Amino acid sequence: MPLWKVYHSEDALTDKADKAAIAKGAVEIYRHFGLPDFYVHVIFETVSQEDNYTSGGRHSTFVIMELVHIARNYKGDTARAKLFKDKVDQLMMPFTTDKGIHLEYAVVEGPAAMWRIDGVDPPEAFGPEEQEQAEINRKILADKYQTTE
Repeated sequence: MPLWKVYHSEDALTDKADKAAIAKGAVEIYRHFGLPDFYVHVIFETVSQEDNYTSGGRHSTFVIMELVHIARNYKGDTARAKLFKDKVDQLMMPFTTDKGIHLEYAVVEGPAAMWRIDGVDPPEAFGPEEQEQAEINRKILADKYQTTE
């Protein structure tokens, strides 16, 4: 499961279409790395100016993200990590840095053995059963996790 926790100031990411584009872009990034779409979660949380500090002072316009990786880990592969970060930058910078909005993120990794979806352990990363299991899960979860536009 990749989980993107996108914390942003009240004056950043105010457009619902931008948020939808970021969420869809995140799915595309993970699709590139072979993950099924339904593994990807993106949550946006607005943080008021009075509730955020950097260096002990108030932070102005910002987007700070925590990207939690459970389905896949980079295990020290710096080339793959750089490729991933470059893809995140390509997605996020038009909505942030290019508009003068501070962007910062960190990837936090956890063991896949500690992850479940509706009581089912997802298949081993890049294991032979993953695509087959992904198709089964898509069918099982289709009614439960319908996306809305």
